[in-house]
Amino acid sequence: MKKIFILSALTFLSIVIGFGKESLRKWTNQEGRVISAELISLVNEKATLRMNNGREYVIELSTLSDADSNYARQWQKAKETAASMEEAGIKIGVPTVVIVETAFDQQTPPIQKGMISGWKAGLGEWRIDDGALIGDELPENNHASSLTHRLEATHLIITAEVQLGTAQQIAFACRDTVPPNLHLGRLYITPDKLWIQHMNGIAKTTKAEKLVTKKVKLDPEKWYNVTIEIIGDHYRAKVGKEEIETTHSRFADTKGIIALVNKGQGAKYRNVALWHAEAKE
Repeated sequence: MKKIFILSALTFLSIVIGFGKESLRKWTNQEGRVISAELISLVNEKATLRMNNGREYVIELSTLSDADSNYARQWQKAKETAASMEEAGIKIGVPTVVIVETAFDQQTPPIQKGMISGWKAGLGEWRIDDGALIGDELPENNHASSLTHRLEATHLIITAEVQLGTAQQIAFACRDTVPPNLHLGRLYITPDKLWIQHMNGIAKTTKAEKLVTKKVKLDPEKWYNVTIEIIGDHYRAKVGKEEIETTHSRFADTKGIIALVNKGQGAKYRNVALWHAEAKE
């Protein structure tokens, strides 16, 4: 998956929201001459400007004022960021600040109840092999394997790549910030079904309610891009080309723990990233 390159939140919002409806603006060159034109493209430090009469000019950024050349570069970065967001399937949120980005590409021997690349193994056995994180359920746990990362986020975007392998299912789980960190909800991925469920409680007190289910056909040996947006009470996920979404008031609560959960053996992850986000206007 291509990484999403993010500008600062304010710069991103001010530029990205406006770039799709770019209009005439005044451009000043190093000699002080001013023209009104629309920025069409920026390639190799050369800006294509279109005048109101339709005529286009290609101008080296080095000939423009510092303010205008910086604007053109920010415009291009915002355009690339928006394209990356669209490719990742991000629709209801805007990623602002990265919380953690983990490639899981550093070879690591099997770990139980320890740290692995900044994440905490709670249940099961986890290792990094051949550029991927692998989580195996252990029979003695009588519970799916779980790897967690602590955070504090109101709106959250998760991106990752996953491969089911021989595992029965993969889940992305989130819990709140109130000790003992009660469950909020989960996205489940199986070869033939996706579903999002609301959850509450913890351990044996956990109660779950499936909110939405979608039949799919996923190849267990194929890698799929996963994007999850939890923006307010809205939970939206994309797995490969499949999309699923729902709402629940509980999803709006502050997130305190994100967990990667596997039932069975052989599920793999790579390039997992967690982002603070804002609602898209």
